[in-house]
Amino acid sequence: MTLRSRPNLPADPSVKPDPSHLRLYIAQGTPNSTRAEQNLRTALDEMGAGDGTLRLEVIDVSTHVKLALSDGVIVTPTLVGRGRNERHTILGDLSNTPKLHLFLGTLREP
Repeated sequence: MTLRSRPNLPADPSVKPDPSHLRLYIAQGTPNSTRAEQNLRTALDEMGAGDGTLRLEVIDVSTHVKLALSDGVIVTPTLVGRGRNERHTILGDLSNTPKLHLFLGTLREP
């Protein structure tokens, strides 16, 4: 998995993530958002980071409000991923490791 964290990326609401693209929406500096990012990075490492199947984009909603709203995000932290034809989300600090691994595994399926 390629881990790319770009909290200050130029937001383009018209660009939708592909199935290998994860967006973690955070409120920069809040404890839950910090834990969510740490938990997600740990889970990605545990699942074999470096295989190139998932990309992570960390987005601060205070600087990218339109992007968050276009993705249906109204609370943080929120993890958004896309499967073949479905949008998947998890809310909260991502501390439920089995649920997070299941979520990530679903996105990696061919």
